Amino acid sequence: MGAARPRVVLQLDDDNQLARDLVAGGVFVPGCTVAVFEDCELVVRGGDTELTLAARVVFSNANGAGLELVDCSPEAKAQLAAMAKAATLEDDEADEEAEQRRIPLNVHERLRGLTLVQQIKVAQHGEISERVVLERIYGKTVWDPLLRNPRVTAPEVARIARMGALPRPLVELIVGNGAWLQIPEIRRALLTNPRLGTDQIMRVLRLLPKHELKLAAIQTGYTQAVRDAAKRILRENP
Repeated sequence: MGAARPRVVLQLDDDNQLARDLVAGGVFVPGCTVAVFEDCELVVRGGDTELTLAARVVFSNANGAGLELVDCSPEAKAQLAAMAKAATLEDDEADEEAEQRRIPLNVHERLRGLTLVQQIKVAQHGEISERVVLERIYGKTVWDPLLRNPRVTAPEVARIARMGALPRPLVELIVGNGAWLQIPEIRRALLTNPRLGTDQIMRVLRLLPKHELKLAAIQTGYTQAVRDAAKRILRENP
């Protein structure tokens, strides 16, 4: 009888992004010391749910290891998707609740029915509570002035960067901002945007740490162009 496969436990409660990574077929496990190309049992725990999956280590570094799911059944995929959905809903509900506590109702009332000139003025100079409500009400009309507000925050930029309807000049505006590209949340948001051009994809990918680059090569949440470019960079820099 062969030796038992190593057992790796992954707790989702502290980092809900992990559930979404698993749905895409791979995940980085901090502290994992299993050798590269070795098979293991991945025990995924989230809330009251525990799921055991077959996995293989595809890379490792001093911080942990990247695991790829092996022969994941449709039932297991469905369960992972349910865990990710639950995690996303928890995040969204918590964010929404916190946001509603921060933003008085009168801000919503005050910003409704603004003229285009007024929208631009608030977007360029408004406080974060005003900017959040403004983008929620007017959408793409205010993306440009919001991005040019010197006090715009990383979560605001990331939210806009994910928008599939984002005009290409604004995609370039975000990609061309070196400070923004140093923020992982913004890089991940950009890589999900189908309007990201080939040169822009390469610019963003070359800023990823090695373990994130390897995950980008298999993440189905990213476009095929992003996955192919990530694989090309990995081949050039093994």
